[in-house]
Amino acid sequence: MNTRIHIICLLSGLLLMASCSNTKHLAEGESLFLGGTVKIEDKETPKRERSGLEDDLEGAIRPKPNRKLLGMRFRLSMYHLAGPTERERGIRHWLRNKVGEPPVLTSSFDQAYNERLLVNILNNRGFFHPGVTSELRTKNKKSKAYFSVTTGPQYKIRNTTFVTDSSKITKDIAATKRRTLLKEGTPYNLDLIKGERERIDRILKERGYYYFKPDYILVQVDSNVGDYQADMFVTLKQDEIPPEAHKIYTIRDVFVYPNYRLNSPRNDTNKANAIISDGYQVIDRRRTYRPIVFKQAMQFGPGDVYNRTDHNTSLNRLLNLGTFKFVKNRFETFNTPEPVMDVYYYLTPLPKKALRFEIGALTKTDSRAGSRASIAWRNRNAFRGAELFQIKLSGGFEAQYGGMVRQPNTYHAGAEASITVPRFVVPLLTIPPSSMFMPHTYLKAGYMLETRNRLFRIHSVKTSYGFSWKEDIRKDHQLFPINITYVRTDTLGTTENMNLNYGNLVFNGLIIGPTYQFTYNSQMGRRRKSNFYFDGRADFSGSYTGIGHRAQYGDEPDRLFGLQMAKYLKFQTDFRYYRNFSPKSSWANRFFFGVGMPYGNSVQMPNVKQFFSGGNSSLRGFRSRMMGPGTFNEFYLTGNRSYIELLGDVKLELNTELRTEIYKFLKGAIFVDAGNIWLYNDHPEFPGGKFTTDFYRELAADAGIGLRLDFNIIMLRLDLGVPIRKPWLPEGSRWVFNSMDPGDPQWRKENLILNIAIGYPF
Repeated sequence: MNTRIHIICLLSGLLLMASCSNTKHLAEGESLFLGGTVKIEDKETPKRERSGLEDDLEGAIRPKPNRKLLGMRFRLSMYHLAGPTERERGIRHWLRNKVGEPPVLTSSFDQAYNERLLVNILNNRGFFHPGVTSELRTKNKKSKAYFSVTTGPQYKIRNTTFVTDSSKITKDIAATKRRTLLKEGTPYNLDLIKGERERIDRILKERGYYYFKPDYILVQVDSNVGDYQADMFVTLKQDEIPPEAHKIYTIRDVFVYPNYRLNSPRNDTNKANAIISDGYQVIDRRRTYRPIVFKQAMQFGPGDVYNRTDHNTSLNRLLNLGTFKFVKNRFETFNTPEPVMDVYYYLTPLPKKALRFEIGALTKTDSRAGSRASIAWRNRNAFRGAELFQIKLSGGFEAQYGGMVRQPNTYHAGAEASITVPRFVVPLLTIPPSSMFMPHTYLKAGYMLETRNRLFRIHSVKTSYGFSWKEDIRKDHQLFPINITYVRTDTLGTTENMNLNYGNLVFNGLIIGPTYQFTYNSQMGRRRKSNFYFDGRADFSGSYTGIGHRAQYGDEPDRLFGLQMAKYLKFQTDFRYYRNFSPKSSWANRFFFGVGMPYGNSVQMPNVKQFFSGGNSSLRGFRSRMMGPGTFNEFYLTGNRSYIELLGDVKLELNTELRTEIYKFLKGAIFVDAGNIWLYNDHPEFPGGKFTTDFYRELAADAGIGLRLDFNIIMLRLDLGVPIRKPWLPEGSRWVFNSMDPGDPQWRKENLILNIAIGYPF
């Protein structure tokens, strides 16, 4: 422990000395440039907008100063600490040129250029008569620029006129005026004008103007109308716009080449070999694909007016089929006698058959490690309808390498066969896709065997039929009207293992019912400062009769075909909020709530449907699957640790985490987690485990720090968590700050939980 402290102190001292010597190596008469500050002196800009404008102006000052980390210019310090070297490899070269950053010198700061730059930015924001002066102050070989700004009044839009002539295109542009961004009273802004040009271009593309571009639009500004207002005139650059940009193009023929190979001279591109199907001309002499594949994917048809939405939708759906590696299209236009175009789609298939092998390792907070492997054989376009047929074999194990309680090793193996069809497959119905994405139908059947060494063996057979579809890039739905799972448990307990309790993991019977899931993710698409993620699921098992009847332990369960029937209603929500402070720092939050309500003669949900808490993506200061339920803690009550897993019917969890970049691939985090699991009904073996209105008094909490090694293709996460609230202790003693003792080896062994995982926890 002392050695670690000495090393940390030594590194801190070296960095501090290097920081103090950042100016020592500068040439005579040179200084380190620390950036600039901007202060708006007049009151023309409202106070709530002034600060943001000052920040924008400061961000434009060039050059940018050396970056800081925790108040120190770490990279500049490392540059000087490494010192000059002539070698192009080695630790010093790496520290100086990869980790380090050369000093930003004041001689590279152009005062007059920066004043003009700020004036230009202010002009673009509608401040047409600004004043900018600056002063450079130097002290101890460090310089900083101070800019004094008077913005003057900000001009606002008085009127917006769409100039028309006899041409149809100008009338079509004028017809969009109702949705203009250049509204009366809006401050003048160059970015707003650019946005208006792009808005008009998008609308014209939807109306067949294939060759039109935003650059063909001119917005003239008259700022001499008085009262600090400006009139806007939207017109066309008549001298620059080519004749074809005035024309509306109609689709003539659509050609599809579903077996096109890039850079291959053997491609069949002979239109004479085309097969006409639903208006599309498919060049596929070997009949590789059935016509239904293109019928739902294609949006363009002969006689349709070109529009950008159909253009993008067709491309997106073709890629979304999952059977084509590349999708390329081409338009060929003709102007005789009317403007028309032929559309060509060149589709390069993925390999029809493929073998995929995966292997991975895992660790858990209860001193367990293991490995997982799978091999999958895929047959794409198995039945000529772009279907994916897959057979997958998987297996793995988990073994305990340490810890206070020895638990049996786990082994599992399984097989699954599935068919994925890129459309809705519903008997007697034809349901077309309703978005840019193709829906998918799934048929799955599988078997899984899990063995806990010398304790029990679980056999499970599952079959399911369902659909997934997207409303748009952010909204995703999954509905499985048929889910049937049969579970059988064989107990293998021997005398040497009777001290282990696994009764809560044993279930024999049927789980039959539909599931539905909706996911919303605002992070898809353009980057935002604030993002939201929501995942909601509903899972039903059994019939709806007897929902009002609450079973008691010992009641005979309902049966179907002589097998126990699980009856429950399960709902869960996972809500997340992300706040991006900068490209390198963010704040992530998660709220999770799930409840499973057994009904009929079921007193609790099957263990495979229950919730657990603790572990590397849950409460990171508590061991995986060993938290709860409620105030129950076997070791605290009896001094024993016999349960293999602890599960519950209700789960509540809250997580918050500050994330920041330390250096390129190295990232850090500070986190706090809180939550617990509970049982829906009383259970004699878990006193204090039932969910009540006092649930908030029974929340566990932890805090910790994390390091993440982000290599783009994979991210290794290390989180060190410590319990700060233990709900099994008497009320008034559950916060455990006063009992923390990092110097005690026994305390560290019981309370320091290291989580090693792949990817973010949420």
